[in-house]
Amino acid sequence: MLNKRQKKVLFCVVNEYIKNRKPVSSSKVLENTNIEYSSATVRNDLKKLEYLKYVHPVHTSSGRVPSDKGYRFYVESVMSLMEKVDISKNVESFPEYPQLNVDQIITRTATLLSRTLSVATIITKPRMDTLKIRAIRLHKTSEDYITVVLLTDTGMVDAQTFFEKITEDSLAKIEKFLNTTLVGRNIEEIKERLKDPESQKPWKGTSVESMFDILKSLIEQSSLETYVVRGLENLISDELIDQENLRKLVLITETPDRFYKFLSEYGCFEEAKIFIGSEHPQRDMNPFASFLIPYKVSNETIGQIIVLSSKTVDYQKIIALTRYIGNRLTEFFTFLSRLGNIQK
Repeated sequence: MLNKRQKKVLFCVVNEYIKNRKPVSSSKVLENTNIEYSSATVRNDLKKLEYLKYVHPVHTSSGRVPSDKGYRFYVESVMSLMEKVDISKNVESFPEYPQLNVDQIITRTATLLSRTLSVATIITKPRMDTLKIRAIRLHKTSEDYITVVLLTDTGMVDAQTFFEKITEDSLAKIEKFLNTTLVGRNIEEIKERLKDPESQKPWKGTSVESMFDILKSLIEQSSLETYVVRGLENLISDELIDQENLRKLVLITETPDRFYKFLSEYGCFEEAKIFIGSEHPQRDMNPFASFLIPYKVSNETIGQIIVLSSKTVDYQKIIALTRYIGNRLTEFFTFLSRLGNIQK
């Protein structure tokens, strides 16, 4: 059991090591805290922290560096302080909604996180293939643009905005026809139907044919790339990450089967989770910290955000921004779900 002073010493050791990546001595602790004790007392505290495996010595230095157990203490301390942090000021700019393009939103979000935090970011997309269509909504978002929204039986959505000149009256008729024809089928069935030229013969040269083409494009795109990876180059330049471990991680992200097996090993997570070094259930992840948060519609998880970094990172900033981005993605997909539910 650590007393208040020892907790402060441990917090300082981890914080200083994250900032400078150099072993932390007792004199450095006294220099950077308001602990009013002698250097000998702090040295004794460091020995106790070492005995309890919160820190360990570096043979080339008199200082200590944190263990995974020390990082865990630090993360828990940071999270307990974060209720008072205004995170909305710490993110540059979250992508706005006007074009309602799911792929672009997720890709830009992954890029934003990786650039802002200098980390690797993976975001899984809502998987649509086996879901049944509950509704198709066509919205005239401007004079020349139409947004097509697919709403599934679980509340998951996909949407894109297309250039298409069409009257409101024609749009309403096409929407009614599409719902009568396609609602209740799963996306795989619809893909097969849209491939059949015979089924589209009656609509050749009409606005319905054009809308079939748009639906086909939307559905095909929803089945292709199921996750986005950005920022792996940020890990390559980190001297504390073993390059062989990093090579294995890169190989995992390149293959969907390997990636989803890797993701499943984290276990089910309905709320934010953090793994540090040896806490990871996967092999070869000791140099890394993982930050995971789901995004949802109607309390159902439809995708995940995974941020990967070295263990010497600004935990407070990463936790704050991944939570913020998770909330914004939940807000975005909830917005799309409600848009899909609008009755005309």
